[in-house]
Amino acid sequence: MRRVWLVVLLAIFAGLAFGNLIDDIRSRGVLRVGQDAGYMPLYGTDIDGNRIGLEVELLQRMADILGVELEFVVVNWDGIIPALMAGKFDIIWSGMTITPQRALRVNFSIPYLTVGQVIVYNTREFPQEPSYANIADQDLRIAVQLGTTGDEAARRLFPNANILTFDSMDEAAFQVASGRADIMVIDSIYARYVAKKYDVLSAGTEFLTREDLGVAVRRGDLEALHWINTYIRWLQTSGIVDELQQKWFVDYEPGL
Repeated sequence: MRRVWLVVLLAIFAGLAFGNLIDDIRSRGVLRVGQDAGYMPLYGTDIDGNRIGLEVELLQRMADILGVELEFVVVNWDGIIPALMAGKFDIIWSGMTITPQRALRVNFSIPYLTVGQVIVYNTREFPQEPSYANIADQDLRIAVQLGTTGDEAARRLFPNANILTFDSMDEAAFQVASGRADIMVIDSIYARYVAKKYDVLSAGTEFLTREDLGVAVRRGDLEALHWINTYIRWLQTSGIVDELQQKWFVDYEPGL
């Protein structure tokens, strides 16, 4: 019986602790969001230094509902989870794929987008889209962003390749555009974007993987997670996600 009461008390105290993040954000007056430098058209920076993209608009709507300002904390991708755990920002809303390995360190929301890993290739080297079956065993130079699921997929699916890692997706894409890498492995959203940015690049249509993107919070922030899940469901059922996908994935034209 004492053990039962102990469990109940722990649950009560845990609930009090878990409910603090949203209250802290509203009390502070600022929602701090961790992202890396850019992952257009989900998020990035325009020529005036302003953050733009689909996720930026979703986050601004969230901040408006909470009645707070929105602040972005930009870190390298491979350090983004440690930075969240260290309290440098409140959440990661940064095109992060939900994986079991990451879920050991953070709690994930329900998915807000589903994507797939594809290849981006240089049409001067590959006049026709190469199929995975035809290039899987080749000695390719593959550019990836360090620590991403594209990095993991490239190592797993192309065992004979030389994997070239970079701090940002834009750096990796430039290697393919300039002929320093043969292909890039990246998710379908960025692939379509970068194929618009560089005339010489084309996005593959064959999905190598399928992945769900979610919002990450520190383990234990369950009340905040519940609120974020409610917000995501509202975005989806209200048609806001579909509207912004049309704006950023179809209509938006990137500049060099």
